[in-house]
Amino acid sequence: MSRPLTDRVPFAKIVAVFAVIFGVSLGLCGLNWVLISAGVDPSHDSEFNFGGQVLGTLGLIELAAMLLSALGLVLTVIIWLVATAVGNFAPHSNDPQKLFDDSGGNKK
Repeated sequence: MSRPLTDRVPFAKIVAVFAVIFGVSLGLCGLNWVLISAGVDPSHDSEFNFGGQVLGTLGLIELAAMLLSALGLVLTVIIWLVATAVGNFAPHSNDPQKLFDDSGGNKK
């Protein structure tokens, strides 16, 4: 019998990666907002606008990363919950479960 889907797919690692991507993108988006509000405006050409086009492009990339990672988080959590619920109703082995390891030093 094959292992359940929750044992084969590292759902926790996938959620952690999506959460890190979302958090970093959110932080960079906030930094981008601070820089633009401080006077680096991507819509004006001036001698002080040293990175307006770069900030505008990075802002779009950050928003896309936030949207895709949020979508990935939601879908991964839904699939994880469904796989766990379906796995709980799957037939299990009738072998007794060992709660403690017998290889320890506590022999009677």
